[in-house]
Amino acid sequence: MAVPVQAQFSWGVKGGVNLGNSDLTILAKDPTALNLSNCTGFFVGPKFEVRIPVLSFGMETAVLYAQKGMALTDKEIFRQNSLLVPLNIKYSFGIGNKANIFVAAGPEFVYNAGETEALVNTLVYGDNSSKPTGGEIKAYAIQKSALNMNVGLGVTLFDHLQVGVNYNMPWGKNGDFVYIKASEIENIEMLKNKETITVDNLETLCGTAEKVQKAYNNIKAGTLQVSAAYLF
Repeated sequence: MAVPVQAQFSWGVKGGVNLGNSDLTILAKDPTALNLSNCTGFFVGPKFEVRIPVLSFGMETAVLYAQKGMALTDKEIFRQNSLLVPLNIKYSFGIGNKANIFVAAGPEFVYNAGETEALVNTLVYGDNSSKPTGGEIKAYAIQKSALNMNVGLGVTLFDHLQVGVNYNMPWGKNGDFVYIKASEIENIEMLKNKETITVDNLETLCGTAEKVQKAYNNIKAGTLQVSAAYLF
């Protein structure tokens, strides 16, 4: 006997809160280099879902505008604006006529939609001096695109309202943190011309590859998401 399998398509709107979680093991050698804390952000956008009720499986995707931030210092906050495109496989099982629980997992593609670098310049100069006498350069540069892995669970109520918790883990690095003391800077003209300090031009700034290697490290920042969606 053949059992017909019919897919059900639905779409809706999804939104929620981003709660950052940064891996700061890179600062083990110099824990005073960065005062980094996470700032609560948000995400919102359209969602699309295909379900096969007989098999309890489905797939979902979305195009979400998201914002999350990091406090680089007490006064400087870097806010990252991104487009998130998750692609998850879902498994659902009922807990009654009006509700079911689902688990979901899959990749998430991240595309930066805002600034890519933040520079905190706290150099101190002496009188008539072209060289800094103290302070440091701090900068944070994010990737223009990245890949995350999603895992989450939630509940669907009355076939329309979905509430869930999701965690996406970076597949690789999210960005690079730069920390250079005044005594390590050799090319101060770059700073006078207000050129952006990035990972690519650190060697020009510091003079040697060895100094560059000590100046920055990778940051991995996962995100805990609490979301709600309504399907039409």
